[in-house]
Amino acid sequence: MLNTKLEVISVGTPDISNLQDSEQRLFFETLYVKVLELAKDKKKN
Repeated sequence: MLNTKLEVISVGTPDISNLQDSEQRLFFETLYVKVLELAKDKKKN
């Protein structure tokens, strides 16, 4: 199991409520995939 701590810094205050449901889902799926990629890269180093 992957056990890595990452710090996420948000610039501004994102508001995805104006996006369609499908766009919101895609946003979170993309964010999740990128976080996993970063965690795996960090674990390798």
